[in-house]
Amino acid sequence: MSRLLLLSLALTACGPALVSEPDASLDAGESIDAGASPDAGDLDAGATDAGDLDAGGPDAGPADAGVLVVDRSNPQLYRFQFTAASADADAGRAMGNEVAALDTRVPSTGLLVVYLHGAGAPATCGSTAHGDFLAARGFHVIGPCYVSDYGVGNCGADIGGCRLEAFDGVDRTSVIDIKPPDSIEVRVVRMLQRLQALNSKGDWQFFIVDGKPRWDRIIISGISHGASTAGVIAKVRPVARAVMLSGPLDTNQAWLSQASLTPPDRQWGFTHSVDPQHPGHLSAFGVLQLPGAPQRIEAGARPWNGSHRLFTSIDAGNGDSSHSSTQAGGSSPRAPDGGYLFGGAWNELYGVP
Repeated sequence: MSRLLLLSLALTACGPALVSEPDASLDAGESIDAGASPDAGDLDAGATDAGDLDAGGPDAGPADAGVLVVDRSNPQLYRFQFTAASADADAGRAMGNEVAALDTRVPSTGLLVVYLHGAGAPATCGSTAHGDFLAARGFHVIGPCYVSDYGVGNCGADIGGCRLEAFDGVDRTSVIDIKPPDSIEVRVVRMLQRLQALNSKGDWQFFIVDGKPRWDRIIISGISHGASTAGVIAKVRPVARAVMLSGPLDTNQAWLSQASLTPPDRQWGFTHSVDPQHPGHLSAFGVLQLPGAPQRIEAGARPWNGSHRLFTSIDAGNGDSSHSSTQAGGSSPRAPDGGYLFGGAWNELYGVP
């Protein structure tokens, strides 16, 4: 336990500098929010610089899809919130606030994390606290809103078909009807295009190639329902990495054992032993053939014998609290200085040196 605590203290980032700036091009009701969601973490309302919210300037860098160019001349943490409708007029469902983050105080990893929220229809999609944690480690981060309120129990033996339709908008099942503008894959592209317009110095367009997400430079990740959907996406797209928190579940579903375009050695899972779904998560890790045996993080140290099947028993409350504790935010346990006890595990999951 003391080892984990020391690692967490060493790797937890300092509080962010933030910018919140109205954009003259915004539609009525749209906003760029510097962390209004409940799990946003520590906020610094004193940041005043708005110089990065432009549609392109002489210091924006070349628009070369082959080289990521992030302007770090004015280093700070940038957060964005807007609805899918402001990025795509054809969007019609899952209309909460989509979120994004980029921290130019640190060098870029050249990778984008697409982080998928859990089941339901949240007002704010994803976790701004988890986004801050990842942005502080050099990732571009987006949290698209997507249709996840259909109830997987209604999908019978083809939960994978429901999740795939939610991903790409291709009709596969009569249980749901999700059109491309409301699908995850299209939403990722529309978010990146919107962010490029708002924040060209972040070079968000780097993660689009031929009108599609540049999946080989994307880490697909999510919690709960989003973790299972991230696992499905890793089956059909060759992502840089898949990180599944409090999931997958989908016990005995066919998609778990299907061939995968993303090999198992680029996939990781993290679950809490008090979570009622924990046995199902461990079972899914096995069917997905994630490397290694399950490792309790507080009983060892990074890299936990090279296992991609991590779990914890650190007190995070019961039921829903333990389930949500695997992402940064209100339910995740902290060290005395406020740093996350799971910080070292997240660094391992996302490939942070």
